[in-house]
This record gives sequence, C-alpha cells and structure tokens, in this order.
Amino acid sequence: MPAQIDLCPVELPGRAARVDEPPCTRMSTLMEELRHVLPPLMSVPFGFFGHSVGAHAAHEAARQLRSSDGRGAVQLFVSASGRPPSGDAPTSRSRSDRELLDILDRFGGTPAAILQRPELIAVLLPALRADLVLAESYAIDTKCRLNCPITAFGGADDIVQFGSLQSWSDVTCGKFRTRIFPGGHFYFSPQPGALAKEIIEDLHASLRLADRQGGDDQDAGRQPGNPSSSHRA
Repeated sequence: MPAQIDLCPVELPGRAARVDEPPCTRMSTLMEELRHVLPPLMSVPFGFFGHSVGAHAAHEAARQLRSSDGRGAVQLFVSASGRPPSGDAPTSRSRSDRELLDILDRFGGTPAAILQRPELIAVLLPALRADLVLAESYAIDTKCRLNCPITAFGGADDIVQFGSLQSWSDVTCGKFRTRIFPGGHFYFSPQPGALAKEIIEDLHASLRLADRQGGDDQDAGRQPGNPSSSHRA
C-alpha cells in the first residue's frame, strides 16, 4: 500500500499470536470486540476488506461500526464469498475433522507440509471449525442496505462462483462492481500487488464521492465528517 493508506490487519482470537484464545463463533461477539479496538483507527476515512468468511465479518463491521464522530466506512471490499443469507440465522452443523480437512483440500492454500503434521492440524482445525460456525449462523436483512460502494473480488477458478459474488449487489445502495482475477480461492497470493491496486483505486474514488456528498455517512442525518488525505483499510 502507498504511504497514505494504512493497512490495519485484524488478528482474530484463535489464530497466530492469539492461538491460545477461544475463537469467535458469534458475529455479535466479534463486533463487540472490534467496537472496543477499532475506533482509534477511524479518525480518518476508512474501509473494510474481508476474504472468505472474513467478507461476512467485514460486511457486519461496515454495517455497525462508526468513528467517534459518526462516520461509517467509505468502501467495503469482499473477497471469495457470496453474501450472507437473508432471514433468520440458520443453525450451523457440526463437522468431523475429516470433513474439515476435505474443506481445506477443496479451497487450497494450505501447504502440504502443514497437512502432513498432525500437531499443526490440531491447531488449525479449531479455528476453521469456528469460522464455519461464525459464517453459517450469520444472516442479514437485505432491506437494510449500506450506502457505501461495494467491490467484490474473486478468482476465476474458485469454487465460489461469479454469481455468488454478484449477490453482494443486494446489500448496497451505492455503486457495486466485481473484479475477477486468475486463480482459485487464494487468487491474490501469487500477485498481491494486483489486488492492492484495485483497492487503492476504489478507495480514492470513494473518498472523492464522500467529499462531494459532504461526508455523508450510512446513517441519515449525521453531522458532516472531516475527510483527510489519509485513509485506512
């Protein structure tokens, strides 16, 4: 990312340095955690990016989270995922370790060296199981649309098909576009710069749009914001 864009990764419980913490299985719990830690980063225009299950979390963050002066996200980026279902939240079904390994195999992206080591698999599967519960127990009301633009990214060979990406157009009143890259579920791994370029261009366009609209937020009637030349994703 260029110097004027801060990339602020969110490391969820149960992963990497937080591997000893219980992973989140409820979207409301995850949003409550983010509501405590993200506002200090929202002093400048900001957007959310989420890949796979993270796309659902990014959508809910864009729907719920606001800066201290009431501004919402200027852009939502979703990747390798269809939009959440509408209506009542479904019940997630339990899966065996074998089923989880099959899911990892279908999506790819997990090095064979990890899949061949039981002690690493034992660390990996609880987070994956929690991710599936988090995603499968999350539903939305499509009548409550975001005002910010949405860009949906995907890989041409991903098992998540183009039609699923298009479904995100149902949850915004703003602009919507898709961008398909060569590759599978982890299409960005070989050439991350191509994805970054798309994000940068859309952030700049959304920031200009927010400026023209007087910094209007996703909630009608909020006070005008103070967009600056820097922004965060």
